Amino acid sequence: MDPTILEDFANAAANEVAKFKFGVILSPTRLLVDDYAVANLNWSHIPYGREKIEQVPDDQRGIYAFVICNDNGILPPHNYVMYIGIAGRNSDRSLRTRYKDYLNEKSVLKRAKIARMIGTWRTVLRFYFAPVGAEVDSDALEAIEETLNNALMPPFSQGDLAVDLKKKRSAFQ
Repeated sequence: MDPTILEDFANAAANEVAKFKFGVILSPTRLLVDDYAVANLNWSHIPYGREKIEQVPDDQRGIYAFVICNDNGILPPHNYVMYIGIAGRNSDRSLRTRYKDYLNEKSVLKRAKIARMIGTWRTVLRFYFAPVGAEVDSDALEAIEETLNNALMPPFSQGDLAVDLKKKRSAFQ
């Protein structure tokens, strides 16, 4: 037996399959939760990158998500929410300003999971955002973030879950 053949196979499998693997948790009970701090959110999106950054509000706080999707007319509709966050936690920091953090190599490299997410899926990654008005204070914004993270449990969102759920989820990571 030639061990280099096995090594070549393992390397090819790692490059073509393993590096794209991530765990997904989809709880029907959590997906059906409807106790949100707002009546609705008006979501928009842009492809990841600087090309359409002017479409992201520079004067509004809000919630955002990184989502993998590729609408090509052949595949059935699909989206994978990878991460959910907020812009304006105890500040007036805008969605665009927050998004720029994810376009900054030094900022991204400080967060290994986010660097993996962007580095691996950037060509099919979209930045979704939903501005909120001044009537949504920081506590409500944080509550929205936690509720969405609790419902979807995105694989790259680690900290913004309810404490009991975070502990339960860690048992399976």
